[in-house]
Amino acid sequence: MKMILKLGGGALIAAMTISAVDCSKSGAATDIADATKASTPPSNSAAPIPPPPQSAEDKMPRINVAEAKKLIADGKAIIIDVRGTDTYKMAHIKGALDFPLSKLEAGDLKDLPKDKRIIAYCS
Repeated sequence: MKMILKLGGGALIAAMTISAVDCSKSGAATDIADATKASTPPSNSAAPIPPPPQSAEDKMPRINVAEAKKLIADGKAIIIDVRGTDTYKMAHIKGALDFPLSKLEAGDLKDLPKDKRIIAYCS
């Protein structure tokens, strides 16, 4: 069954300035574990817990859904789904292009417009 998701308030959108992002390394379980570590006081108060290293995803500019909708409506941006073709076929944001992460990592950008902002999502 093919399902198309509307770009709504629950969607998480990341604006990318085309660079490889490894979505497989980010996940809710990791985020929850990191949040738990950050909120748990250290057993030895003399030794502070260092912050986790910054990932490539943390360096990507983010936009909210309202900004994404406006950019798309104005013809200034497109949405790409980098999760992979099988996942894209099961469900995707309406109007999003199937553009697997492997293509980004390989630098295969020939199918992307050069005059528009690229809004990518992976979850």
